Amino acid sequence: MKHESLSDDILLLETERLVLRPLQTKDAAGLLALYAIPEVTEFTDIPTMQEESEALRWIEELNAMRRAGQGLRWGVFDRESGGLIGTCGFHHWDQSRRRAEISYDLSPKWWGQGYMREALQAVLQFGFDRLNLHRIEALVDPRDTRSQNLLYGLGFKLEGVLRDHDLIKDHFQDDMVFALLEGEWKKQA
Repeated sequence: MKHESLSDDILLLETERLVLRPLQTKDAAGLLALYAIPEVTEFTDIPTMQEESEALRWIEELNAMRRAGQGLRWGVFDRESGGLIGTCGFHHWDQSRRRAEISYDLSPKWWGQGYMREALQAVLQFGFDRLNLHRIEALVDPRDTRSQNLLYGLGFKLEGVLRDHDLIKDHFQDDMVFALLEGEWKKQA
């Protein structure tokens, strides 16, 4: 699928409890509330946000990334309340090699209830079916056991560890490399 055809309508994903859609400027306050929580950004290179202008800039960057065909990011909204509870999506999207890296975050209030698993199942399905991806990767901080368990539960396999791979908040850290292949996804579907 060409990135020019990735309209907001095509990117609307719905699950039993969630609505996933591209973030818009009207979501800045919700995004600020999410990224102001230190636990949400603890294992990422996303800075803890303090002002709505930071959230607006992040939304603009994500939308520019989508227009350039380099990635996609969905806001994860609770279907019942309509509130933003997290984000997820693809970056380092390489259309010619049919691969992308997935990342995600979720407000701690919603942890341990299967919400991100539900969101990622929809996003993975979209990636393999609509984006024609062959390989989806995830890089995970070794201390982030919640994320590791989520990926294992979705069928990802640990491929190895990249030592001192990422510079996060002024410290080098290892990254665990997980991947899920198209054929593996289809076997479990």
